[in-house]
Amino acid sequence: MGILALLLVCAADDPGDTLAKKMLPIYVKEAEAYSLAVETSPKKELELKKEPVFEWANPTRDGVQQGAIFLWLRDGRPAALGCIFSYPFGQPPGRKVLHELHALDTEKLLVTRSADNQWKPEAGLVRKELTDAPVLAETPASRFIQIKKLAAEFTGYEIDQDRKQENQRLELRLLPSPLYRYPAAKTGVIDGAIFALVSEDGTDPEVLLLVEARENNGKVRWEYACGRFSDRELHVQRKGREVFSSVRSDTNTSLYGPQHLYRLYPEKVVTPDGKLLARVRPTLERPWGDIIPVKDK
Repeated sequence: MGILALLLVCAADDPGDTLAKKMLPIYVKEAEAYSLAVETSPKKELELKKEPVFEWANPTRDGVQQGAIFLWLRDGRPAALGCIFSYPFGQPPGRKVLHELHALDTEKLLVTRSADNQWKPEAGLVRKELTDAPVLAETPASRFIQIKKLAAEFTGYEIDQDRKQENQRLELRLLPSPLYRYPAAKTGVIDGAIFALVSEDGTDPEVLLLVEARENNGKVRWEYACGRFSDRELHVQRKGREVFSSVRSDTNTSLYGPQHLYRLYPEKVVTPDGKLLARVRPTLERPWGDIIPVKDK
């Protein structure tokens, strides 16, 4: 989280203790409720990194949006990414907690979770070749320079339909440091990193970008993949040519994407100290959820 964003979060919350510190144990518990595996190894649970790889804040959206990003790893490389985040909601003051998830593995994920809201990916995330990328460098340090240069070739923008017409388009910028680097994955990837493109609203990732060097049949090549991580319309270009887009449709709604690689749902309302105030149950008629208050015992 940047210094400015952190200061804004502190000002909006208790100056004696930051909102991020209060909410992090809640976010970790939410992430721990998931059990993930790949279809070819259904009994081998993927590793959850309980320490978030990134924390972010959007001070201008819904009061103060704030969240943390977690990774599930398969043999050292990212297989899934989850963001648990919240914003102010209701009286007495609480925070509505949402889950935002994206499959990253090339194989279909099997996801188990004991809750009403479910995430069921239907396929793996497809990579595309970077045909004009340089020859793979020999050392991890040199490869990291290559990875960052390749990532910097990607730009983008998003359309916010809730804004006035003249302000709908928001430019996306690439965060200079990756969310996660994996130069020593055990299988499938020689080197790689996952980056995020963010908007001017804050540091919340709007697009995920993987850049990887992979070996296939004795040949090494650079590949990339983009993933939607927003309910807004998204467009990504590489060297001025559009290579990825996410536009609202019957199969690409505000809450899920095609094949459910992307999933977003509101989960519950809690106090910053973790007391459960209500559960949220999305329906077809109310995709952002019916609020089901929890009675005090």
